[in-house]
Amino acid sequence: MSVSREAPDATSPFDSFALRRSFRWPDERGARPPEPPRPPLRSAGWEEWGQRLLVTIGVLSSIAIYFAPSADGLSIEGRKAFSVFVLCTTLWISNALPYGVTALLAVAGLGLTGAMKPTDAYSSFGSSAIFFLMGIFLIGGALTDTGLSKRCALLMLRRFDHSPFSFAMGMMLTGAFATVWMPNQATTAMLFPIAMEVAAALHLKPKESEYGKLLFFSMAWGAMVGGNLSFLGSSRAALSLGMLQKSYGIGIGFAQWMVAAAPVVVLGLITTPLVLRAVIRPEPVDFGAARRVIERAVENLGPMRRPQYHALAIISLTIAAWVSVGGRRVDLAVIALLGAVALFVFKVLTWERAERHVYWNIVLMYGGAIALGSALDKTGAARWLLQGVLDGYQPSAMATIIGAAVLALLLSEVMSNAAALAVVLPLAFTLAAQSGASPVALVLAVSFGAGLDFVFPMSTAPNTIIFASGYLKTSDFLKAGLLMTAASILILIAVVMWWWPLIGLV
Repeated sequence: MSVSREAPDATSPFDSFALRRSFRWPDERGARPPEPPRPPLRSAGWEEWGQRLLVTIGVLSSIAIYFAPSADGLSIEGRKAFSVFVLCTTLWISNALPYGVTALLAVAGLGLTGAMKPTDAYSSFGSSAIFFLMGIFLIGGALTDTGLSKRCALLMLRRFDHSPFSFAMGMMLTGAFATVWMPNQATTAMLFPIAMEVAAALHLKPKESEYGKLLFFSMAWGAMVGGNLSFLGSSRAALSLGMLQKSYGIGIGFAQWMVAAAPVVVLGLITTPLVLRAVIRPEPVDFGAARRVIERAVENLGPMRRPQYHALAIISLTIAAWVSVGGRRVDLAVIALLGAVALFVFKVLTWERAERHVYWNIVLMYGGAIALGSALDKTGAARWLLQGVLDGYQPSAMATIIGAAVLALLLSEVMSNAAALAVVLPLAFTLAAQSGASPVALVLAVSFGAGLDFVFPMSTAPNTIIFASGYLKTSDFLKAGLLMTAASILILIAVVMWWWPLIGLV
């Protein structure tokens, strides 16, 4: 399994299963890094009809809003922006179009309807969030391409091979640690082949093995919880930072983010095994075969090579710059781009390989989401909507922050977590002006809340990846995910109420 692509020993269970199922590391198969596996396509059923109905309702509602007389307190531009908002939110929830395509529709719709000047809508793609996101993708790509992330993961997992439960918790902690430095989607895709090899070595039965459920849930949920610890762990962080910069002209430092997130992550990692223990029955397994899988994989790593040393040095310096000057004296995107350029200068990445790591669907979505949020704010549509919903109620700053976080969490169960953030944050910013809530606290709360969506297989990329393993059923997600989501809401509320006031966020 080394980065030098040495021939595998076909007698190894790790390698033989990989040959049968074609699970190979990105650097070994010379193809685009793994995207979340998708379940097989099914014939049209109630889900497809529900999607069509939702899209139809969204389109008709958008048209009705566009042609309706302007309501009291809502400008013509605000009404037009709200019609585009309703249409795009419906498409994001229904997933009828790729998220990036819906974002392009948002930009075109804002310009076509006159809700914004086309040049203002286009300028959203010049946001620092877009360039920050591309820098993160390239840095994560360097970790994957050089094999540095795989090396660190295997060396860490070897410390947890004492027992089956210990190994599952090791997968959780490894996923959480890796997402401090790379997106949780990439982390889960990196750990996925290891989990599949262990499951095969233990002869676990798909959809029946209780230990298989524990193993895959631990892996994905560790990455999801740990993805909140830094703004490298999830691409939605780039969107929230971009919207904060667009609306208030301020940023959040790397260290400030980590201090605010630490209790959410620590309590989440403590809660995860408790929840899994509560809903998954113990299953006795002989872990000797799995231990040999890990040992053989570590042996095949070989010594570290020059690209790995270069990648480690460049990424360490980039993170040090984020911690020391990022978000205050130097824009975070500037540091990310300089780090990405250094990866090319020292030949850690080539352009051909780098292109595989920039997910344009996500980049386009963020540009459209920022444009849509800006239109709702500038035209007064967000303010008008909140006034109608709240009907004179004046929430406190604390209630605003908690309410926005919980709303983002609930919405992220039925739509992309980035799309949920794009819907909630403009409304939260408008409400912050009335309640006195800190915009920095709002950004952190909504970003954390949008990433704690455990209930459905398609809620987030890590869930989608482990669902494709075949070891989990939708009912398993519902049973375990509902309990974990409820626990996450309580954790988030507790942190906002008691920890954030101590560090001056609320």
